[in-house]
Amino acid sequence: MSDATYKLGRLPARFPGGLYELSYYVAGPLPIPPTSIPLPKVTNWGMLGNDQYGDCGPAGFIHGCEADAAITHQKENWPTAQEVINGYLAYTHGQDAGVVLSDFLSYVRMQPKGFCGHKLTAYAPINHLDTTMLRTAIWMYDFIYTGIAVTDAMMQAAQLGQPWTLADLHSPVVGGHCVPVVAYDEHWLYLVTWGSIQKVSYPMWSQICDEAWVVITEEFVKAGGDWHGVSLKALEADLNRLG
Repeated sequence: MSDATYKLGRLPARFPGGLYELSYYVAGPLPIPPTSIPLPKVTNWGMLGNDQYGDCGPAGFIHGCEADAAITHQKENWPTAQEVINGYLAYTHGQDAGVVLSDFLSYVRMQPKGFCGHKLTAYAPINHLDTTMLRTAIWMYDFIYTGIAVTDAMMQAAQLGQPWTLADLHSPVVGGHCVPVVAYDEHWLYLVTWGSIQKVSYPMWSQICDEAWVVITEEFVKAGGDWHGVSLKALEADLNRLG
């Protein structure tokens, strides 16, 4: 059995009506991404409470912001594990109930101070099975915010520092998990989970992932990133209509 100190907490995906995939907001085709993106230079990702609570959604958001800041060379103050836990429990009204990723992103966007002082400007779903789209989104916005199913074998492999491959499917699914994907190469996607970098093969990814989101953070906006034809105005207008 898996180590109980590795917690899950991602609830089933929900895709709000009236919010379209990222490609809808682009005039013309998205650019072709490079063949690989290196890992962000983050010294210590940290568990951020995900060894005590099912706060992988909030932890994944902060890890994504950390990747963004490292790539754009911005120095920021990062929350402690307890601060992330407190923010999570404030969102869930004190219950360790997990989060729906799209609901949590909406909540963070609407808060004047974001989550633990880190804000997001916009977000949109992408096709989680389109490898080129995944790579393009990571290249453009420094990470993607995703939801996956986790098997018992995957948890054991993570504890042993082993990559996730199709061999890890042959065990029971133990729950849903939120992971930001921060890098890729020809053979692997690289994601942050339980305080470490985890490799996952593309065939495995197609079996375990069921949602992926572009998250445009305050770090990205402050850095003056290239929008590559994406209409932020149109995307924000659709998000505003969601309430």
